[in-house]
Amino acid sequence: MASKFQSRLRILGVLAILGVALFSLKPVGELRKAELLRNPNVHRLKKSKQNGSHPVIQAVPEKADLEMTFAVFNEVPVKIYAPAGHKSKKSLLPAIVFFHGGGWINGSVESYDRYTKKMAMDTKFIVISVEYRLAPKHPFPTPLDDCHKAVMFIFKHAKDLGVNASKVILLGNSAGGNLAAAVSQRMKGLKPPLLAQILIYPVLQSLNFHLPSYAAEKGSAEWMIRMFLPYVTGSITSSLVDAMVLGAHVSDKAHQLYSMYVDFHKLPESFRKGYVPPPRFRKDPPAALLLEPFITNPEINPLISIDLKGLPETLVLTCGLDPLRDDGALYAVRLKEAGVPVRHMHYEGFRHTGCCSGEHARSKTLESLMTPEILKFIRRLLSGRKRFW
Repeated sequence: MASKFQSRLRILGVLAILGVALFSLKPVGELRKAELLRNPNVHRLKKSKQNGSHPVIQAVPEKADLEMTFAVFNEVPVKIYAPAGHKSKKSLLPAIVFFHGGGWINGSVESYDRYTKKMAMDTKFIVISVEYRLAPKHPFPTPLDDCHKAVMFIFKHAKDLGVNASKVILLGNSAGGNLAAAVSQRMKGLKPPLLAQILIYPVLQSLNFHLPSYAAEKGSAEWMIRMFLPYVTGSITSSLVDAMVLGAHVSDKAHQLYSMYVDFHKLPESFRKGYVPPPRFRKDPPAALLLEPFITNPEINPLISIDLKGLPETLVLTCGLDPLRDDGALYAVRLKEAGVPVRHMHYEGFRHTGCCSGEHARSKTLESLMTPEILKFIRRLLSGRKRFW
């Protein structure tokens, strides 16, 4: 079963080689659990024999117009991409904080290096890619806590980093979109607030794996569940997978309280055309009891958060042949209902293929469509011009 699951992930383009790196604002001699490597041509991270499992800091070769630095923010590894010489100009730049996808169990800063590097070059912003810890070794809330801690560090040390704290944007794809949405919800009321969140085909709920987009993609529910369970429980059991595939994991109480937020009737008509919802299966009491704390937790399922008011301006991007399409679409509806400025861009005919990391032609085609919209959204935010949606 494990090899079958890994094969599915490879097809979807979300497997990646784990890479981690460190840096600190403190002098090198004060760094804990890390050493500086002087060789600027080393790309891969190696484990330090002196400090056990803790990775080693590395210098990074510079692009002509880009400076790249490995760092650690509140004990969370990150990679920083910045315009060359930005600190000498003593100007504070907007920042994009990126959380990579991979179903909470795969992916790394390095596997998304091409995308984050390009985003830094296109925007001339500081881009900070977060190396959060992965499940199943580090289940919820560790990945979310890592992302939150890194963002809080950026706000606290914004000037030292050359960042304008009033212009911080969160960006994430797939599971990274989930983390970006959850961090945004955690940070409501922060002064200064987040400028925006950009969610690329995010996964946002675990109550209903029978929405039209799941129904249209056969086998996709099990695919998603086999990543969700390691994230929330640290393991996979066939009984829980079977219960969730059937929709038998939702208690009567959870269904009554939260089904209104995962309502397919709120989807665009084109999304639900021809869709016939399945009958509700008899619940599996052990599965419902075990999973209820997770499937009803808005930090895992941002879509079901009761109060979305006060969230930052949002761009949601979805794909037509993606089981997560309806999660993003329903979140855009709920944000609009809560008075949050939101734009939903949809790309029919594309699959959930890891547009931010893949090197294959289909991935780059999707990215070439999404990136201009992301850049347009950012430019409008910073220009102060009236919203166009």
